[in-house]
Amino acid sequence: MFRKTVLALALPALFVTSAAVAQQAGPTPGPKSGDPATIPFMTRNDIRTFDSTDDGDGVYIQDARRNWYYVTFFGRCNELPWAIGVGFKTFAGGFQIDRGDTIIAGRERCRIADIVHSGPPPAKAAKAGKAKGA
Repeated sequence: MFRKTVLALALPALFVTSAAVAQQAGPTPGPKSGDPATIPFMTRNDIRTFDSTDDGDGVYIQDARRNWYYVTFFGRCNELPWAIGVGFKTFAGGFQIDRGDTIIAGRERCRIADIVHSGPPPAKAAKAGKAKGA
């Protein structure tokens, strides 16, 4: 009886925690945050850095002018969180990244569902058990 009660009380807390973590992904506060966007003049030097979400649902991209964008996919991009580099495939060799284009991470091709302006990605949580200052 005690185990069932503890499980019944702990289970809703687990779902609330999961929902809070899931809400962290998405555009962060910044200039024009949430406005639809394209990433213009896409060449090999125009993407400065990228930072994927932990679950592979989206990626933050910074262009050469230090503007941040948040990109979401039609499905989950499982290899993106571990990718060292990414590739881009645009329609008809276009010079911008837009909806429907593809991000290539490892052997996986991820179709872009949406691009919006964003602030920088949220700071990653510190790993548990790691001593501070060591």
